[in-house]
Amino acid sequence: MKDYITNIDDLLEQLDSKTPDPDYLVSKNADTNTKRLFEYLKSIYGKNILSGQQYLQPAELEDAVYYRITGRLPAIRGYDLMDMDKKMSSSQTDRAIYWAKNSGCIITMCWHWYAPDDIKDTANSVWSFYYKTTDNSRKTSFDILKAVQEGTPEYRFAVQKIDRAAEELKKFEAQGIPVLWRPLHEAAGSWFWWGNRGNDGGESAKAYKKLWYMIFDRLENYHKLGNLIWVWNGQSEEMAVNPNTYDLCGEDIYSEVPQDHSSQKGKFLEVTSYTYGKMAALSECGYIPDPEELKRDGVKWLWWLPWWGSFVYKMDEKWHPVFGEKGLVLHNNEKFSPEQLKSYFDNSYCLTLDKLPWYNKENSGFVERIMKERFGL
Repeated sequence: MKDYITNIDDLLEQLDSKTPDPDYLVSKNADTNTKRLFEYLKSIYGKNILSGQQYLQPAELEDAVYYRITGRLPAIRGYDLMDMDKKMSSSQTDRAIYWAKNSGCIITMCWHWYAPDDIKDTANSVWSFYYKTTDNSRKTSFDILKAVQEGTPEYRFAVQKIDRAAEELKKFEAQGIPVLWRPLHEAAGSWFWWGNRGNDGGESAKAYKKLWYMIFDRLENYHKLGNLIWVWNGQSEEMAVNPNTYDLCGEDIYSEVPQDHSSQKGKFLEVTSYTYGKMAALSECGYIPDPEELKRDGVKWLWWLPWWGSFVYKMDEKWHPVFGEKGLVLHNNEKFSPEQLKSYFDNSYCLTLDKLPWYNKENSGFVERIMKERFGL
């Protein structure tokens, strides 16, 4: 098994032999907790939306804003495998597990996949997940075409990192924690090295799909992970992968319209038109949609997930948080007002952490203690 290689043709033949069914998880390894979470997601789809938040910095100051204004926290916490190879006292994986075990929150993980600019000299190379352009040397020219070509250094690197990601995901599995797993996100764009170059006759799009299948196959059939709910976030029909390799679809929407708290109905209708009845999530957003707008438009996003930092709290020109009286971090009023946020979180259509059906006294006690210790709230 050490030399396990994904046979794309055989895999696709197996996948194509099955009719896509959005009512069932695509993984044959799915464990009890993962199936239970998926059933819960199905039960609320179109009836409620789960509030979420993406985190990066260890201070997690986003919580200070939410809790101070609303007395509540988001139901879904988003983290990243970007730091999995860095020696840190507390990685994002550790923090995600800590919160899931103690608060009862739902976890989603994305992967800003760092790759070297020079595969022949990785030790001295610039590493980035952003694809190189002429205006920024701190990016990578890592070649996705070679990453899916057996026998290349890029292919060996890709397999090694997929297996490394599996190690992190197994930490959740060992604790009985399901993960909404969202790799290779925003693939229709050209800003990530795994994205669509758009001027190569479709070769980068084909390579992206092969890389997705490599990840799916290795985690499902080699590592046999049983705690993953697969979220495909390719952002266009051109990049669409086999529907039997994902459970949910996602759209990342960063509106350039100020204070755009609309339902984003157009994007919802677009992504659900080619994803075989799979539930759809607002997997990243710049503005939280108004629950009343969602209900009015009949838009059934499964969750919303604002990005970290300035999408929630004020930051100065050097990207430092801005604190007000009593040392409390200030909300970013360009994204929402306190009145808006409270009305959204209090709305019966919006599910916050405390509204999850399994949330209990122990979870509540943990949240109250952490909010007091960290922020004095």
